[in-house]
Amino acid sequence: MPNWEFFYFLWDDPLFTEDIGDPKDYVSDPEFIAFRREARLLALELLYIKIETLRRELRTEKQLHREAQAREVWTINQLRKHVPSDAVEQILIDRKVLGMDQDFSFERAIAGSDSRADF
Repeated sequence: MPNWEFFYFLWDDPLFTEDIGDPKDYVSDPEFIAFRREARLLALELLYIKIETLRRELRTEKQLHREAQAREVWTINQLRKHVPSDAVEQILIDRKVLGMDQDFSFERAIAGSDSRADF
């Protein structure tokens, strides 16, 4: 994060500015100023922790997605070895057509045909 964003967050803190405006608009109690400064810095720290957590979760989700794609390709390749090619081609055509249908959901189709709604 660039330094200017950090200072913008603390723009009215007396530590970072000499021009604080009308004194009656600003609390001059040093304990309160320190408390507010700590609260703001804690909020920033929590924000950074949340951002890093989300980044880590996104990396994990991307890896799981890549693994699921590879698993699907592997399964299709294995089925091609054991199922007649015309049946495989028809299934892949049906899949492509269903994939173009915005109202169709593979997830709902699986849940409807499987006794387990979630895997």
